[in-house]
Amino acid sequence: MKRNNRPFSKSWYDVYDDKAKQTLAEYLESKGHTIVSTKEDYNVDVVSQKDGYTYFNEAEVKVAWQGDWPTHWSEIRIPSRKRRLVEKYKEQNGVLNFYVFDKNLDKAWRIKDTLMTDDKIKEASGRNIWKGEKFFHIPYTEAELVELQ
Repeated sequence: MKRNNRPFSKSWYDVYDDKAKQTLAEYLESKGHTIVSTKEDYNVDVVSQKDGYTYFNEAEVKVAWQGDWPTHWSEIRIPSRKRRLVEKYKEQNGVLNFYVFDKNLDKAWRIKDTLMTDDKIKEASGRNIWKGEKFFHIPYTEAELVELQ
């Protein structure tokens, strides 16, 4: 069976995962959330609560994004494998948000789960993307830019 997505990179994970989760947890706390969990369980990165709701939060780092968002990047791409999180948390009466951070972790796009629909899953191309690899293609104009510093 042909693989259509890049293999997991432990080296990139080791560089960015803990930093992104910590940055996200600190941001959520600054917005009045109580952090419930940041435990690595291969589901969402940070679970928080606020005003009687449970928030499921996933952090990604786009290392090519430095400085202002290049407006010629008309969309934010999230790997289609994250669809499993959309499905998992759909029935849990909570809110699922994806945060795509810049390389310096000082800003992020917040993307609501309601934007993560099957019609937005398409093949993508790029120097670090495998042929046939699919992503959610979310117009950046539909996301919320969060300034962290």
